Amino acid sequence: MVRAAVEEDRQALIRLRRARSGGTEEDAAGWLCKVAGLDNILVVQPEERPPAAMLGAVPVRCGERRGIWFCGAAAADGVPLETLLPRLLESCLRAFSAKGYDFAVLTPDSAAEAARLEKLGFQNLLPTRVLKKPIRRNLMAHAEFDSLTVRRWLEMRQRYQPGCVNLPESAMNEVMAQLYRHGLTIVSNRRGYGLYFTKGDRLQFLELQADQDYCADLLLQAAREKTGAEQSQVLLAENQALYLGAGRRCGYGMIAFLRGEFPITDVYFRMLL
Repeated sequence: MVRAAVEEDRQALIRLRRARSGGTEEDAAGWLCKVAGLDNILVVQPEERPPAAMLGAVPVRCGERRGIWFCGAAAADGVPLETLLPRLLESCLRAFSAKGYDFAVLTPDSAAEAARLEKLGFQNLLPTRVLKKPIRRNLMAHAEFDSLTVRRWLEMRQRYQPGCVNLPESAMNEVMAQLYRHGLTIVSNRRGYGLYFTKGDRLQFLELQADQDYCADLLLQAAREKTGAEQSQVLLAENQALYLGAGRRCGYGMIAFLRGEFPITDVYFRMLL
């Protein structure tokens, strides 16, 4: 039986989330209740047994278009998620198309899963570039650190990526709270911002937005002056204007059009968790 989650499922779903993704109980509960929302979780439950699997089907927006973000798929030991998930997604796509949603997005865990999803109509049209870049020292590079509120960050993000696939601000508050607990730093100035973790001598940027390459370089250099790290790994959308043509292309997001294709040149898909 497939049904919507209810409050009584919370602890069982937290266990499924932690078994799949790791992390703390606080992280799992925050994702379940504040990012996805319990009422957006689909539960697969055999009769008179605990939940066997779950899938988040979270409403998102991209401009005026309504979409669904499929996320957080997890299953109990012995439940074949790789065969269950396509069947569950197929029925979901039909249901959300009938409700007037325009698109669905997700991030596959592997190339094999991406191949299975292509059979359901998902297309690998939202790839990323991974750019490894040494950071030149610049004592004159100045920026602020961890000074952006979530609301101000979302405003800047929308300015740089007007086609961003968005969750509500309340959900992004929880996303940022979890990232901060795991060591995230935000570097910013009036010409851009970056979200990064420090891993030894390397800064790993989950997101970098700036007016131009020079402005992005200044953010990297300011982060180097703060941390001493001399190398960076930057995750960029393939269609992002920064460092055009540089970096290694890799798969990330897939999209299924539910009511006809639309231009995705400016669509930006990055959920961070």
